Amino acid sequence: MLSIPTAALIVAMMGVRPDIGTKMADPLFLRQELASLAVALVAAWAALVAGIPGEPRWKRWAPIVPVLLWISMLGRQCWSEWMHSGASGMEFRADWMCLPGIAMISAVPALAMVVAIRRGARLHSFQALLWGSLAAAALANAALRLFHMEDAALMVIVWQFGSVLLLTAILTVFRNALIPARTARPYR
Repeated sequence: MLSIPTAALIVAMMGVRPDIGTKMADPLFLRQELASLAVALVAAWAALVAGIPGEPRWKRWAPIVPVLLWISMLGRQCWSEWMHSGASGMEFRADWMCLPGIAMISAVPALAMVVAIRRGARLHSFQALLWGSLAAAALANAALRLFHMEDAALMVIVWQFGSVLLLTAILTVFRNALIPARTARPYR
């Protein structure tokens, strides 16, 4: 409930990209945005399911499908740009806005996921935090593309999707600090 309004507020503060009308009419851009949002929604759901006893295992691995879809879309765009422009279309340059932008947008959703996971049964804390952080970062990526102009496939894969993976990995590595194991409390 906090994630979408927070992302929308940051997009509003940053200012919507000047070509948003054209981008919203571009089927490729819309499919990639929808894939990123699908990753966010399914990953958030899987993170919460990981704390419910008795839930089927497949529910904890459901985010793999939208993640593969998202990666395949980015890969297809990369291939199309390569075929159309050759190596000149695959120019790589530093874009330092992606990582801090995604980190800033995903901060509130990530915090909300950590709080929700900490209140759960903590049955599968690794998967819960993996998918929870992926959900926050994927939502942040969708929001970032509404105000950030970079659309070259290689740049999106490296800087935007790479930032999502990096933030997901960092939060997952530090899962024990974020979600400590519950200790048994003596009965009083």
